[in-house]
Amino acid sequence: MEEAARLVGIDEFVKGLAGLPGIAPATVNPYLAAQPVRPETLQPYTFFSAASYTRNLIFKNDLFELIAICWEIGQASRIHNHREQQCWMAVPIGKLKNQNYRVVERDPAKKTCRLTASHACFITPTQHLEVDQGEPVHQVLNLAEWKERAVSLHLYSRPFSTCEVYSLEKGTYCDVPLYYTSEYGKLSAGEAAALSR
Repeated sequence: MEEAARLVGIDEFVKGLAGLPGIAPATVNPYLAAQPVRPETLQPYTFFSAASYTRNLIFKNDLFELIAICWEIGQASRIHNHREQQCWMAVPIGKLKNQNYRVVERDPAKKTCRLTASHACFITPTQHLEVDQGEPVHQVLNLAEWKERAVSLHLYSRPFSTCEVYSLEKGTYCDVPLYYTSEYGKLSAGEAAALSR
């Protein structure tokens, strides 16, 4: 019988990531499978908002950043990319759906595009996800039918401060700046209102 992976605290998890010989699929995928995070240790980084999911910085250096994203019931990201950076997602609390999209047409001059939905999968406490570099445009959803909050860990290498967001309805895309709801457990300026634990 295969032995279950040992749950680790978030501080130990970050220390292990920083000690990897490189942030790449060959090192990160086995690490995520073997080092699931104890949910209760994420408490300093869990801020929820009824208005939108929240982005909470846990750790950042020149090579990678680790963010906890908190999802209320029924919340979803916009369709977006990751600026050609590598990305992994793990879900210590709840579960999420990841929906990939194929970019069929794209006109950079007009900022128009046409997308078609492709592969979809679930991310759970026992199943992490590496974002497909060949098809990086995707959307993350905490489906209302599950009736539970979720907290996901997002590992980006390298860090980036903007992404492209796509509109299926309008057939357009645009650059959107990214921001943190909290940094290292402390709320960013102006973020205290309408937040809960």
